[in-house]
Amino acid sequence: MEESLYNFYNLFVNSSLLEDLYQEELLSPLTWSAIGLAFVVAFAFYIWPFNRVSFSSFGSWLLMMGVSALLLFFITLVTCYQKANQEIPRDEADPNQGTLFDEGVSVFLSYSFEMALLTALIFFIISMVMKNFSKNAKHRPMLWPSK
Repeated sequence: MEESLYNFYNLFVNSSLLEDLYQEELLSPLTWSAIGLAFVVAFAFYIWPFNRVSFSSFGSWLLMMGVSALLLFFITLVTCYQKANQEIPRDEADPNQGTLFDEGVSVFLSYSFEMALLTALIFFIISMVMKNFSKNAKHRPMLWPSK
């Protein structure tokens, strides 16, 4: 699974950060975190506890999508910073190669933003499935295809 995730993330993630994530086997946990977080937030919106008429507007749906994306943004950012602070050597035999996760703040921020966008996309896909199980938010994010 790591290999297929590596090929997927290779489309839009910085290659040196991707190599570090792959070497530390963080691709699967971060991907499952994105899927799980999007599912939990969608479940909260469509099933329980936020499934109310007063909280079934499109703005509320956007808020929940933003919450899921923002949470994963911070999870990813904190994970990258924690790994950078561990100063894991790239190659223990050659200390001149430096450490893993030495790309810097801008690379971590861009990767976190990309993961937040991926979580928003996953939330949208899960919403299209879960909206049929809701009493109050059947028409969120859009009327089609539950019409």
